[in-house]
Amino acid sequence: MKKILGSVLFLILLAAGWYIHEGGLKNPLNSSQSADKDTVAVNGGVNGGANAVDTGNPSSADVKTPAPSNPDGFVPNKDTLKSILGNGVVRVSVENPSRPFYSEDNGKPQGFNVDFANLLFAQKEFTSGDHPTIAVDTHHGVDTYPAVPDQLTKTDKQGNAVVDVAMDGLTFPDNTPSGVVYSIPYVEDFGYSLIVAKGSPVRSAADLAGKTVGVLQGDPDVKAYVQKAFPNSKIVELSDASIEGQRSWMSHFLDDHQVDAIVYDYPFGVSEIKGTDLTFAVTKLDGSNLAYKIGVRKEDSALLIYLNSAIAKVKQSPAYLDLLRKYFISDQVLTTAATGGEKTYVVRSGDTLNAIAASQLGSGARFVDVQKRNNLPNPNLILIGQHLIIPVR
Repeated sequence: MKKILGSVLFLILLAAGWYIHEGGLKNPLNSSQSADKDTVAVNGGVNGGANAVDTGNPSSADVKTPAPSNPDGFVPNKDTLKSILGNGVVRVSVENPSRPFYSEDNGKPQGFNVDFANLLFAQKEFTSGDHPTIAVDTHHGVDTYPAVPDQLTKTDKQGNAVVDVAMDGLTFPDNTPSGVVYSIPYVEDFGYSLIVAKGSPVRSAADLAGKTVGVLQGDPDVKAYVQKAFPNSKIVELSDASIEGQRSWMSHFLDDHQVDAIVYDYPFGVSEIKGTDLTFAVTKLDGSNLAYKIGVRKEDSALLIYLNSAIAKVKQSPAYLDLLRKYFISDQVLTTAATGGEKTYVVRSGDTLNAIAASQLGSGARFVDVQKRNNLPNPNLILIGQHLIIPVR
């Protein structure tokens, strides 16, 4: 009996050893955790800083990087993080054009997502391995918003994934489309804007009752917001497919009077209406808050952890605030002059909206009142020398 038990025990130990040798015992990485727990907000315009989140700060040394078998080409690998580190290239799904986030000028990529991705993949999470720099390959453009994360589910004829991550102001919940999950936000504090043609009688949210409001087709979040916020308005879904190579869909529908107004993400609206007769009646509608995330495949849990760590670092850097100011300030914003009892404040070096509200209105919490009165899309976007109207106390 002891011999039998001894033999069984030996076989169990032998099997366990083989399991460990083959990599069977690993620390599970939960990619389905709520991104909200790791959200980091950059509130430089509100309070001058942000609360850092401990994301574990993984080092790329923790991931074994295979030597490329083909130094001149991309080496497929079922582990996307290892592929990125091993090849020194990250392939990004984008909507093209999708200004100001992405477009190409004579084949050269440009836009907020390009600049942000270069900052993101320059973090040590991605540069401590064989490659001191990671090349950002954005030549994987599609023509519509929903198609951007959908590319993560596509493979080539050999069964290899065609892209590694998806970036395009994505607001989809996890598992949309099936098998795709999302990082912590890399852009937030903006909201839905109200866009109209200049001279339109619609000048505020209160004017939308009984009006026809356009929303982006394929974006269930904005449709749900408008249905709740404006129950007395007629909602029409509009395609953002390019027209003759140009992303001019908003001008097309507004100028043809097919809709009275469009509710749309402010960050995208900046470039969409540039050079047109359109304007932001409201840059941030009450109750709206956008959080753009990066999409990855659900099985790429290690990559998701690395992305979250690197995103948090970039958002704390001065370069990030510079990017927000470079791409998301518009001169096509409806404003009104100061009225009785209101006064004007000139922004000085070191000012934040929170500090201005505290000194002028007696409470930093009233920065929201200053933001609304001046039709500011984001509390971070104030500039030295800018004239702000301070509402009545």
